[in-house]
Amino acid sequence: MDLGLKDKVAIVTGGSRGVGRAIALALLREGARVMITARDPARLQAAREALARESGADVQAFAADLEDDAAVRAMVAATIAGFGHFDIVVNAAGSVNPADFAALTEALWPSVFEQKLNGYVRCLRHAIPHLKTRGWGRIINLAGVGAREAGAITIPVGLNNAAVLNLTKSIALLMAPHNVLVNAVVPHIIDTDRQDETMSLLARLTGKPEDAIRKERLDKLPLKRMGRPEEVAAVVTFLASERSSFVTGAAWHVDGGAYHGI
Repeated sequence: MDLGLKDKVAIVTGGSRGVGRAIALALLREGARVMITARDPARLQAAREALARESGADVQAFAADLEDDAAVRAMVAATIAGFGHFDIVVNAAGSVNPADFAALTEALWPSVFEQKLNGYVRCLRHAIPHLKTRGWGRIINLAGVGAREAGAITIPVGLNNAAVLNLTKSIALLMAPHNVLVNAVVPHIIDTDRQDETMSLLARLTGKPEDAIRKERLDKLPLKRMGRPEEVAAVVTFLASERSSFVTGAAWHVDGGAYHGI
């Protein structure tokens, strides 16, 4: 199936590793050109070189910390300078750590939303004016099952991801008159380095062995396994394509059946 992505230009935040990198590769293989961004310049450049080798396609990189509004603005400007325009924004950067609520002091609380939500908002703030002028566009925001299922030690996770879903729906309404479709993808327990870090952190917070945490979490999944980054990337790529032309304001779960709501 031709997804109609040839020569479309995508910005993929968090594109240097894990799910973000898999998304960038999937888009490149469909003929899109891609700007990847992440904080670590060395890892970002290595990812750019690897993606170019694997896809044979046009991929550029711009190091930016999404907590820095000026850096986000510069990244968007660099994309336009490098490609002439862009059509797709994939917000895949930012991951939220589980935390003991008692440890989230007044001083620390504002930083909770810097882990994901605020970076997404900055990207959209600078990208939306350009997408409006194009008259065609796609925005895909990665959230997480914590958006819809509360947990005692996942309060920051839930708040960020619930806010991302609300933001997605609101921006979908805002951008519909401009033919820009906005959706969320909701992964859960994807086999990445970041997932290993989360398992380790959960073990420390609960006092349980990491192996027990891993087994406990996987046992709750109907499919009884972790997801693969490319499985998330496949859904994102569809939503970025011409084939998703009547889909906006929706949240697509890629979670092995973890979410039991309707």
